Amino acid sequence: MTQLTAGKIGNLAAEGIRDLLARSLGGEPVLRYTEEPGLDWATLREGGWDEIGVPEEVGGAGASLRDLTEIAITWGEFCVPLPLIVTLAAKRWSAIAREHTGPVTVAVAGGALVAPFGGEPDVRVLAGCGVEPDAFLSRTTGETDGFALTLRPVTADQATAFGAEAARELAVLWAAEGVGAAKRCLRDAVDYAKGRKQFGVPIGSFQAIKHRTAHMLELTERAETAVLWAAADGYCDGAESISTRRLVLHALATAREIVESAIQVHGGMGITWEMGVHVYLRHVVTLRELVQGLLHETN
Repeated sequence: MTQLTAGKIGNLAAEGIRDLLARSLGGEPVLRYTEEPGLDWATLREGGWDEIGVPEEVGGAGASLRDLTEIAITWGEFCVPLPLIVTLAAKRWSAIAREHTGPVTVAVAGGALVAPFGGEPDVRVLAGCGVEPDAFLSRTTGETDGFALTLRPVTADQATAFGAEAARELAVLWAAEGVGAAKRCLRDAVDYAKGRKQFGVPIGSFQAIKHRTAHMLELTERAETAVLWAAADGYCDGAESISTRRLVLHALATAREIVESAIQVHGGMGITWEMGVHVYLRHVVTLRELVQGLLHETN
């Protein structure tokens, strides 16, 4: 039976990245650090985070896809506007990406042809990931899509070519990132329900809120299980093969449902700009579009 449990590298790395993000962001609301980043790429680079998934035979830490999934879930809980996840995937498959000390991204059809973080300083866009040419595209100069505040996609002129396995791995990691965002929204919704009072009692004591948050927990576990199966090569009980496409798109669709439920738990505050729940919704919606485009290109 295929193992769903992360290895030692995955567990330690997830704990390490959580500690780094907690210290760097200091509990700031997500909307604030989308505007004023509390973490920079140099810090990630100095910690070797961008190369943790690089195979050992070429000088990396050799983390497996399952290990990287734990990192992506944790990263998604914070929705930091830095291209760590796509860089992890790129440096697993591209020698030229590994030579670049800055972040690396790819161009895929996420509605339009876009490169997440493509306009950020020192970001390079791969021409091929897992296939030739192992080179960078000319610098992306298109407009930044303001919808996804934490992914900052920029319109591109040319798509990155993907090998099937490279595309599958990136799809799994993007889905894991979306699941992490959903887990954060569940936790925040429960905390809000415990503290917010109506008629002199916490709204979390109301049956409707209890049922909604319980259902959110069920959905979160379902979404996380789907992405873990996808990371474990998409095999169920070691026999019946399940399409990675189905698993990751189910995980992201479920993540969206969780975030939308979190908005409902927050009531009128949930739709305000300042509360910031919309940031997670934009993040998950955009990730699903990117994954759909990514898998479509390799079918």
